[in-house]
Amino acid sequence: MHDEDILLRSIRGTAYLAIAPCILLSAAVWFTSDSIGIRIAYIFQFYFSFLLFYLSGQIWSIKSNFKEQYKSQLRKMALIPILLALLGIALTLSINPAWGVGFLMIGFYSSRFIRFYYSIFKVISKPYIDLLNRISIILCICLMLIFTYWLNPYSNPLEAYI
Repeated sequence: MHDEDILLRSIRGTAYLAIAPCILLSAAVWFTSDSIGIRIAYIFQFYFSFLLFYLSGQIWSIKSNFKEQYKSQLRKMALIPILLALLGIALTLSINPAWGVGFLMIGFYSSRFIRFYYSIFKVISKPYIDLLNRISIILCICLMLIFTYWLNPYSNPLEAYI
């Protein structure tokens, strides 16, 4: 077995274990009472923001492995998750959680299409890009579930928030 296969399996396992709580929490809000569901939705947003901070730290730490021409791009890439998390938290606290989660969802999905990512993607091998795409799609689906929970007209959890 090649070392890259072992590294890819290790990274894949770690990535799926890291997003497992997001999947569990985004599904759990629909199967609990409203008072518990609101707390679970807050825990989801806290955990998702923690993942964004962790991702930013990982991107910042791997920039030493790349050539000088990619270091400034990796520095920019490391700032995006921090800004997303901080603005999501600020919108949640200042307006309401639906705004915070909606911003996280739109920002997280649209950040995949920023132009300077494409030059970095040329350096990284295809299995890692595929893993990144899978993880980001799963996380976007989790964000959509939490967003629709906050906007649910039947249980109306935003009314309890306000």
